[in-house]
Amino acid sequence: MQGFIVTLIFLLLAPRVSAATVMAVSFDAEEMRVVKETLAKDLNKHRMVDVVIRKDSDYSEFVAAIRQNKPDFIALLDNKAVNFMKKLEELKEPEFARIQAAATMALNLRQVLQSSKRISGIAYEVPAFTTITKFRSLISRPIVRVLAPYRSSEFSSMMTEARLQLQKEGIELVGVDVEVEGREVSAINKVVEKMLTEASDGKKFDAILVPSDNIILNKEAFRTIWLPKARSVKLPFLCNIEKFVSKDFDFCTFAAYPDLVPLGHQLAEQISEALDNGTAVADLGVDYLIGVQLSLNLQRARTIELPLKATEVDSVKQVQ
Repeated sequence: MQGFIVTLIFLLLAPRVSAATVMAVSFDAEEMRVVKETLAKDLNKHRMVDVVIRKDSDYSEFVAAIRQNKPDFIALLDNKAVNFMKKLEELKEPEFARIQAAATMALNLRQVLQSSKRISGIAYEVPAFTTITKFRSLISRPIVRVLAPYRSSEFSSMMTEARLQLQKEGIELVGVDVEVEGREVSAINKVVEKMLTEASDGKKFDAILVPSDNIILNKEAFRTIWLPKARSVKLPFLCNIEKFVSKDFDFCTFAAYPDLVPLGHQLAEQISEALDNGTAVADLGVDYLIGVQLSLNLQRARTIELPLKATEVDSVKQVQ
């Protein structure tokens, strides 16, 4: 009898390893399809359901998809999908109480999910530390001081963390809050135009870090401020978006951006940890992105006379 009780307790406490339903929620975009295809391969013992949302999709559609597909777990790809799941969590509806989720391809997940107990994630931004130190390895002159515009209302903690990490490498990250004159787009644009210079306080910058932020990189600012400044300021612009180093944009000198297949593997690992090993997503938290790809616009590098290390440059994607 005692043996039976011990066995019963073990079975009750053992992680669930049976097939589950995983619902992936995203827009219909090539980058998201790559991540979802990777998820499907890694989680092949589970049933995958693909739900495509649009810009005008609302919360009721998200709930309808859950009722139709009855997922055990949800993969959230984009801020809109994350916001739907956060609302589901906040409403505390008993019908959906058991559903957990993991997110990526959404901005600022560390702050967005800091109070969530039902959503884990993989940060989609390549850390400033990685972008700057990877770029430093390609050139034969020091990187000592880097200008970094940011919005304090959203990215203050991220900036503090990046500044401390780079300080250990002997690099000063000079963060400039573009909201000092207000949060209106016009006020932000005025600050951006003034701050994009080669020096401040009599000290030169070695590079400018371009934020992955649609508010700072709004259409007007990108066209009338960022692009002209990138071509007049004799500094390398570093970013996290591959297309910004392309010939068509001719904007950034260097980009460090997510490698989507490893990103899919990372997200699948979190989902497996929750489904197969019974780990609560609250304990998984938000992991740093691991897989990164690098691109260098050689024409921009030549224009600003960057001294490149030939052996190192050969290891990155080159745009001529």
